[in-house]
Amino acid sequence: MRGRLVLAIVILVIVVAAASLYIVLPPRESIPRRIVVYAYNDKITGIDPSIEDDTGLVILGLVYEPLLYYNPLKNEFKPALAVNWSSNEDGTEWVFHLRQGVKFHDGTPFNATAVKISVERARDIYRETGRGLGYIWDAVEEVQVLDEYTVKFKLNYPQRLDMIAAASYAAYIFSPSVLEKSSASSYMDEALEKWFNNGNDGGSGPYMIVSYRPDAEVRLKKFDEWWGWGIVNNPDAPDEIIIKILTEPQSQYNGLIAGEIDIASSVPRDNIGDLVNRGFKVFNLTTYHNYIMFFNTKRYPTNITEFRKAVLYMINLDEAMQLAMKGYALKGSGIIPHSFPGHIDNLVHDYNVEEALRYLNQSGVTTPVTIEILYQVDYEELKIFAEYLQSRLREIGVNLVLNPQPWSQLKDIAKGIWEHPETTPHIIIADWWPTIPSPYDYLYTMFHSESKEWNFAGYEDPEFDNLVDTAFEREGSNYTDAINLYREAQLKLYNEAIAVNLWDEVKPFIYSGKLEIPEEAMNPLYMYVVFFQYVKVKA
Repeated sequence: MRGRLVLAIVILVIVVAAASLYIVLPPRESIPRRIVVYAYNDKITGIDPSIEDDTGLVILGLVYEPLLYYNPLKNEFKPALAVNWSSNEDGTEWVFHLRQGVKFHDGTPFNATAVKISVERARDIYRETGRGLGYIWDAVEEVQVLDEYTVKFKLNYPQRLDMIAAASYAAYIFSPSVLEKSSASSYMDEALEKWFNNGNDGGSGPYMIVSYRPDAEVRLKKFDEWWGWGIVNNPDAPDEIIIKILTEPQSQYNGLIAGEIDIASSVPRDNIGDLVNRGFKVFNLTTYHNYIMFFNTKRYPTNITEFRKAVLYMINLDEAMQLAMKGYALKGSGIIPHSFPGHIDNLVHDYNVEEALRYLNQSGVTTPVTIEILYQVDYEELKIFAEYLQSRLREIGVNLVLNPQPWSQLKDIAKGIWEHPETTPHIIIADWWPTIPSPYDYLYTMFHSESKEWNFAGYEDPEFDNLVDTAFEREGSNYTDAINLYREAQLKLYNEAIAVNLWDEVKPFIYSGKLEIPEEAMNPLYMYVVFFQYVKVKA
């Protein structure tokens, strides 16, 4: 009996002591997570690191890494997965020494094998199917694994492989383990592409995919084992990034005001002053993102050079750009953007009604005549421009029908120029940002006869093709000569009025006061990709 009493007393003492401890000790404070919500204005078209050639870049640029990064404004290369590199004298062999101690998000070690399979997959998918932008590796004959952290590229012709290794598409390195995870039979198996595009992650970058809804929201979280955190030295980097798909500029504005968004990529330009007055900050990024107006060269009457010139001479580009872009742009000249290799100044058809009427008369086209313009529905600036052009062309008897479409439909309609040009609109406007820092990226992709994916003019000219192909092959041996050939090709497009660069965008990113966005977080070559590892989030 006494034993039971003693036991009961002991238990009571323990319970009272535990209760006292609970009351006396304060609860452990949880560290608040740094979460940033980034509003993007387009649905994500895919996240296969070898094939994706469109809006998926916003995700790829944070989840995957290339061998090198390139800053075109400073003409400066930065090591990424490669730490140093060299080539032989004629530029046909390149050796890259790789960063050691890197892990992919799944824990697989990064090595030379990962580089070999990533480059070969992008190259071979393009060679076999024409999909993606793997043409950038066209010169690569063989990728040799010299040892675990050294890889050699043997080329068919000289190339600036450092620039290609820093491309914003088709140059990302993925984990070799994805083959097993996707149950694909080979790296060319479509099962692997489906695995990537279902939201799976094979990258090594500073952020990992948590959830993937390409038409609504993508969530990323910080990869604590990323090799670069010690170099970046930013303990205030976001722990989580939420990329919200808000295609309407007004929705992005409303989200900022409501405190639901931290960074907006596309608010109405008329509202920027109001947001600044409310305490928001602006980062004005001068970009290589430009807007190309293509003429359908396979359909009457835009298949007539003189008619195309008549249209161009009716555009007062300064006036149109101010109306559409509110000052956030540089007037286009030729096809290549300002400050980009191969740019040509003053390659513009200046507004001149008399010249327009003269060319219209030479074209033999009887007015009134009706033509159609296709542009992206959720780009307010393009709606304004299309309405401006409609008003101008009415002055010379040309009726312009407006056809705004979502991007996915626009792309499909525009590609139809190769199969049914007579039902494809006469004028198509599409935006572009570069894959590699070379004129080849603009001129081959959008105008070469082999490039059916983005050649919305339906342009086919053997002389032009030869100029561009020869220039690309000479970049590695005689860069000056290559640039001159690119300029000659660009003059040909100008003289034949095949297409025109309307403007190069100055992109205002609007963000809340809780963030600090240094220059390193933005890059004109990568446009909508914010390098969040450099962004600081105030507690």
